[in-house]
Amino acid sequence: MRCWIKFRKTLSKPLRQLLLYLFLDMILIKSNADDYSTTQVVKWLKQYNADVLRLNDTTFLKDLKLHNNNVSFSYNDATIALSEVSKYWYRRGRWDTFQRKNLHQITDKTFHRYLNYFNKEAERDVVHTIETLLAEKSLNRHETSANINKLAVLASCKTLKIITPDTLVTNSKTVLKDFVVQHGEVITKAVNNLDPNIKGDVFADVMTKKITLETLAKLPERFNVSLFQNLVAKKFEIRTFFFIDTFYSMAIFSQNDDQTKVDFRNYNMKAPNRCVPYQLPTLLETKLRKLLEIYELNSASLDIIYTTEDEYSFLEINPIGQYDMTSKPCNYFLDEVIANYLSS
Repeated sequence: MRCWIKFRKTLSKPLRQLLLYLFLDMILIKSNADDYSTTQVVKWLKQYNADVLRLNDTTFLKDLKLHNNNVSFSYNDATIALSEVSKYWYRRGRWDTFQRKNLHQITDKTFHRYLNYFNKEAERDVVHTIETLLAEKSLNRHETSANINKLAVLASCKTLKIITPDTLVTNSKTVLKDFVVQHGEVITKAVNNLDPNIKGDVFADVMTKKITLETLAKLPERFNVSLFQNLVAKKFEIRTFFFIDTFYSMAIFSQNDDQTKVDFRNYNMKAPNRCVPYQLPTLLETKLRKLLEIYELNSASLDIIYTTEDEYSFLEINPIGQYDMTSKPCNYFLDEVIANYLSS
């Protein structure tokens, strides 16, 4: 395939238009600069000589033009039009349609706050328009992947008769105490999907944590709204990566290690959990497909527990979750699977 970005400037306009008509094959990827999985997929695509444009969260869309449902922007001294894109993969990260660093020059705090809010709202609408134009070519979208509502997902599970832990959202110590007394063992996790936040020497831990009556005694009467669930007794955990129509699942035997018992992401590097390929029941896969359809996701990681009662208890969807941890132990070669789809 031709590398459209490199050679387009040497071509006359009529020839560019003819080649665009004949060879609509640019793959657009939206990701973060440090995302390992994106880098691996791009390497596969380069092996296929595919024409790939990767936009990271730090890639500013210069000379952005949205006019009559046509969108274009500048990249490396070339003009890129969305009409040239054959496939779009939203992996993770935000679009950058305004230069945030310029806000640092504004000293008035009230004006800075207002302008930042205004720019974010405008950017949201612009990104919505961009991704709407790419909808039929998309592998996920920022709008559906970066802002998934955990509480709405749990409500959808009830409708689909997918088993989930008993869930409480509260900001009251009294209400939480009743929940702990009812269930005995309770955990807390983030209300929405967040990446661990690292600034300087400060690390905001978003791992799942156990709540006991001793922990409860340390809490104030009122706290920020938080999500709590009963701690489900498990035989093992399941991490599954859904792609287009296939579930790539892995069983994680985390229960016998105190370090990973509550959250397998508290990795024990000295004695890693045993991980093996796993096949979910057909009925559960059917229900999960319907769940993913509701949230317009054709790619996502899902966390499930196989309980001591021999039931499957669904925990959450993470559309931008890392899938390499499932791919490598199970030899699923998911980077190649994704690259094959994008280049097809």
